[in-house]
Amino acid sequence: MSDDNDFAKMLAEEHSLPEDISFAHAMREEGIQKIKQDKVEKKSQLLDKETAKVRQEAAVTDRKEAELEASSAFVPMVDPNEVLSFRREGVQPFVLTKLKKGEYIEADYIDLHGKTVEDAYTLVMRFLEHARREEFRCVLIIHGKGAKGPQKALLKSYTAHWLRQIPDVLAYHSAPEWKGGTGSVMVILKKGDKMKAVNREEHARRQVSRSANWK
Repeated sequence: MSDDNDFAKMLAEEHSLPEDISFAHAMREEGIQKIKQDKVEKKSQLLDKETAKVRQEAAVTDRKEAELEASSAFVPMVDPNEVLSFRREGVQPFVLTKLKKGEYIEADYIDLHGKTVEDAYTLVMRFLEHARREEFRCVLIIHGKGAKGPQKALLKSYTAHWLRQIPDVLAYHSAPEWKGGTGSVMVILKKGDKMKAVNREEHARRQVSRSANWK
Protein backbone atom coordinates (compact mmCIF):
# COMPACT_ATOMS: atom_id res chain seq x y z
CA MET A 1 0.00 0.00 0.00
CA SER A 2 2.83 2.33 0.88
CA ASP A 3 4.41 1.69 -2.52
CA ASP A 4 1.18 2.61 -4.27
CA ASN A 5 0.99 5.88 -2.32
CA ASP A 6 4.58 6.76 -3.15
CA PHE A 7 3.99 6.11 -6.85
CA ALA A 8 0.85 8.25 -6.88
CA LYS A 9 2.69 11.04 -5.10
CA MET A 10 5.51 10.94 -7.66
CA LEU A 11 3.00 11.18 -10.52
CA ALA A 12 1.30 14.11 -8.88
CA GLU A 13 4.60 15.95 -8.45
CA GLU A 14 5.54 15.31 -12.07
CA HIS A 15 2.20 16.64 -13.35
CA SER A 16 2.56 19.71 -11.13
CA LEU A 17 5.79 20.74 -12.89
CA PRO A 18 5.54 23.38 -15.64
CA GLU A 19 5.42 21.91 -19.12
CA ASP A 20 8.65 23.53 -20.25
CA ILE A 21 10.56 22.16 -17.23
CA SER A 22 9.22 18.63 -17.60
CA PHE A 23 9.93 18.74 -21.33
CA ALA A 24 13.49 19.93 -20.72
CA HIS A 25 13.92 17.15 -18.14
CA ALA A 26 12.73 14.60 -20.66
CA MET A 27 15.06 15.96 -23.29
CA ARG A 28 18.02 15.67 -20.95
CA GLU A 29 17.00 12.13 -20.07
CA GLU A 30 17.08 11.26 -23.76
CA GLY A 31 20.44 12.94 -24.23
CA ILE A 32 19.01 15.64 -26.50
CA GLN A 33 20.35 19.18 -26.09
CA LYS A 34 18.43 22.30 -27.08
CA ILE A 35 19.99 24.25 -29.94
CA LYS A 36 21.07 27.70 -28.87
CA GLN A 37 18.84 30.29 -30.58
CA ASP A 38 21.52 32.97 -30.59
CA LYS A 39 23.87 30.70 -32.54
CA VAL A 40 21.23 30.14 -35.19
CA GLU A 41 20.55 33.87 -35.44
CA LYS A 42 24.26 34.73 -35.72
CA LYS A 43 24.77 32.13 -38.44
CA SER A 44 21.76 33.48 -40.31
CA GLN A 45 23.07 37.05 -40.03
CA LEU A 46 26.50 35.95 -41.29
CA LEU A 47 24.95 34.25 -44.31
CA ASP A 48 22.88 37.37 -45.02
CA LYS A 49 26.00 39.55 -44.92
CA GLU A 50 27.92 37.21 -47.22
CA THR A 51 25.01 37.13 -49.67
CA ALA A 52 24.75 40.93 -49.61
CA LYS A 53 28.50 41.24 -50.21
CA VAL A 54 28.38 38.91 -53.22
CA ARG A 55 25.43 40.82 -54.66
CA GLN A 56 27.17 44.15 -54.09
CA GLU A 57 30.37 42.97 -55.80
CA ALA A 58 28.34 41.67 -58.74
CA ALA A 59 26.50 44.99 -58.99
CA VAL A 60 29.79 46.92 -58.98
CA THR A 61 31.19 44.69 -61.72
CA ASP A 62 28.07 45.14 -63.83
CA ARG A 63 28.17 48.92 -63.30
CA LYS A 64 31.84 49.14 -64.30
CA GLU A 65 31.21 47.10 -67.43
CA ALA A 66 28.25 49.32 -68.31
CA GLU A 67 30.33 52.45 -67.71
CA LEU A 68 33.14 51.12 -69.88
CA GLU A 69 30.72 50.24 -72.68
CA ALA A 70 29.07 53.66 -72.50
CA SER A 71 32.35 55.56 -72.21
CA SER A 72 33.90 53.66 -75.09
CA ALA A 73 31.09 54.29 -77.55
CA PHE A 74 31.53 56.85 -80.34
CA VAL A 75 35.08 57.82 -79.35
CA PRO A 76 36.43 60.53 -81.68
CA MET A 77 39.79 59.34 -82.95
CA VAL A 78 42.75 61.73 -82.99
CA ASP A 79 46.04 61.70 -84.89
CA PRO A 80 49.19 60.30 -83.23
CA ASN A 81 50.88 63.72 -83.20
CA GLU A 82 47.77 65.79 -82.51
CA VAL A 83 47.91 68.20 -79.57
CA LEU A 84 45.22 67.46 -76.98
CA SER A 85 43.64 70.49 -75.37
CA PHE A 86 40.50 70.89 -73.25
CA ARG A 87 39.16 73.20 -70.54
CA ARG A 88 35.79 73.41 -68.91
CA GLU A 89 33.67 76.51 -68.90
CA GLY A 90 34.96 78.91 -66.26
CA VAL A 91 38.56 77.71 -66.42
CA GLN A 92 40.87 80.55 -67.45
CA PRO A 93 42.81 80.18 -70.75
CA PHE A 94 46.15 80.75 -68.99
CA VAL A 95 45.74 77.33 -67.35
CA LEU A 96 46.21 75.65 -70.72
CA THR A 97 49.20 77.86 -71.44
CA LYS A 98 50.85 76.81 -68.20
CA LEU A 99 50.09 73.15 -68.88
CA LYS A 100 51.59 73.46 -72.35
CA LYS A 101 54.77 75.00 -70.96
CA GLY A 102 55.04 72.50 -68.12
CA GLU A 103 54.76 75.19 -65.46
CA TYR A 104 52.54 72.98 -63.33
CA ILE A 105 54.37 70.17 -61.55
CA GLU A 106 52.60 66.82 -61.64
CA ALA A 107 52.10 65.15 -58.26
CA ASP A 108 51.99 61.66 -59.81
CA TYR A 109 51.81 59.88 -63.17
CA ILE A 110 50.82 56.61 -64.86
CA ASP A 111 52.10 54.94 -68.01
CA LEU A 112 49.57 53.17 -70.24
CA HIS A 113 52.07 51.72 -72.74
CA GLY A 114 51.25 48.11 -73.60
CA LYS A 115 47.80 48.19 -71.98
CA THR A 116 44.54 47.17 -73.61
CA VAL A 117 41.72 49.70 -73.74
CA GLU A 118 39.91 47.87 -70.93
CA ASP A 119 43.00 47.76 -68.69
CA ALA A 120 43.83 51.38 -69.49
CA TYR A 121 40.33 52.46 -68.50
CA THR A 122 40.60 50.71 -65.13
CA LEU A 123 44.04 52.19 -64.49
CA VAL A 124 42.96 55.72 -65.39
CA MET A 125 39.86 55.56 -63.18
CA ARG A 126 41.81 54.16 -60.21
CA PHE A 127 44.60 56.67 -60.72
CA LEU A 128 42.24 59.64 -60.77
CA GLU A 129 40.37 58.33 -57.73
CA HIS A 130 43.71 58.05 -55.91
CA ALA A 131 44.58 61.59 -57.00
CA ARG A 132 41.22 62.82 -55.71
CA ARG A 133 41.74 61.19 -52.30
CA GLU A 134 45.24 62.64 -52.06
CA GLU A 135 43.94 65.99 -53.35
CA PHE A 136 46.48 66.23 -56.18
CA ARG A 137 45.89 69.21 -58.45
CA CYS A 138 48.04 68.18 -61.40
CA VAL A 139 48.85 64.71 -62.75
CA LEU A 140 50.47 63.27 -65.88
CA ILE A 141 49.09 60.44 -68.00
CA ILE A 142 51.46 58.82 -70.51
CA HIS A 143 49.23 57.29 -73.19
CA GLY A 144 51.75 57.11 -76.03
CA LYS A 145 51.24 58.27 -79.60
CA GLY A 146 50.20 54.92 -81.04
CA ALA A 147 51.72 55.66 -84.43
CA LYS A 148 52.82 52.08 -85.14
CA GLY A 149 49.75 50.05 -84.18
CA PRO A 150 47.01 48.85 -86.54
CA GLN A 151 44.65 51.36 -84.91
CA LYS A 152 46.45 54.69 -84.76
CA ALA A 153 46.45 56.67 -81.50
CA LEU A 154 43.98 54.25 -79.90
CA LEU A 155 44.86 54.78 -76.22
CA LYS A 156 45.48 58.47 -76.82
CA SER A 157 42.00 58.91 -78.29
CA TYR A 158 40.30 56.95 -75.52
CA THR A 159 42.21 58.76 -72.78
CA ALA A 160 41.18 62.17 -74.11
CA HIS A 161 37.57 60.97 -74.39
CA TRP A 162 37.46 59.57 -70.85
CA LEU A 163 38.97 62.68 -69.29
CA ARG A 164 36.26 64.90 -70.78
CA GLN A 165 33.59 62.79 -69.04
CA ILE A 166 35.08 63.05 -65.55
CA PRO A 167 33.70 66.05 -63.58
CA ASP A 168 36.87 66.33 -61.45
CA VAL A 169 38.93 67.05 -64.58
CA LEU A 170 39.00 70.81 -65.15
CA ALA A 171 41.46 70.93 -68.04
CA TYR A 172 44.14 69.00 -69.88
CA HIS A 173 46.78 69.68 -72.51
CA SER A 174 49.46 67.66 -74.25
CA ALA A 175 52.67 67.78 -72.24
CA PRO A 176 55.79 69.71 -73.27
CA GLU A 177 58.39 67.71 -75.21
CA TRP A 178 60.54 67.05 -72.16
CA LYS A 179 57.56 65.37 -70.46
CA GLY A 180 56.50 63.24 -73.39
CA GLY A 181 55.05 65.76 -75.83
CA THR A 182 51.95 64.59 -77.67
CA GLY A 183 52.46 61.13 -76.18
CA SER A 184 51.45 62.42 -72.74
CA VAL A 185 48.79 64.68 -71.29
CA MET A 186 48.93 67.03 -68.30
CA VAL A 187 45.69 67.10 -66.30
CA ILE A 188 44.36 69.70 -63.86
CA LEU A 189 41.92 68.43 -61.22
CA LYS A 190 39.41 70.16 -58.98
CA LYS A 191 40.46 71.30 -55.54
CA GLY A 192 39.72 68.89 -52.73
CA ASP A 193 37.85 69.82 -49.56
CA LYS A 194 41.07 70.29 -47.57
CA MET A 195 42.55 72.62 -50.16
CA LYS A 196 39.33 74.62 -50.31
CA ALA A 197 39.41 75.03 -46.52
CA VAL A 198 43.05 76.18 -46.65
CA ASN A 199 42.21 78.72 -49.35
CA ARG A 200 39.28 80.06 -47.33
CA GLU A 201 41.48 80.48 -44.28
CA GLU A 202 44.17 82.21 -46.35
CA HIS A 203 41.58 84.53 -47.90
CA ALA A 204 40.16 85.38 -44.48
CA ARG A 205 43.66 86.08 -43.15
CA ARG A 206 44.38 88.45 -46.03
CA GLN A 207 41.11 90.26 -45.47
CA VAL A 208 41.95 90.80 -41.80
CA SER A 209 45.44 92.00 -42.75
CA ARG A 210 44.06 94.48 -45.28
CA SER A 211 41.53 95.81 -42.78
CA ALA A 212 44.29 96.35 -40.23
CA ASN A 213 46.41 98.23 -42.80
CA TRP A 214 43.52 100.55 -43.70
CA LYS A 215 43.23 101.55 -40.08
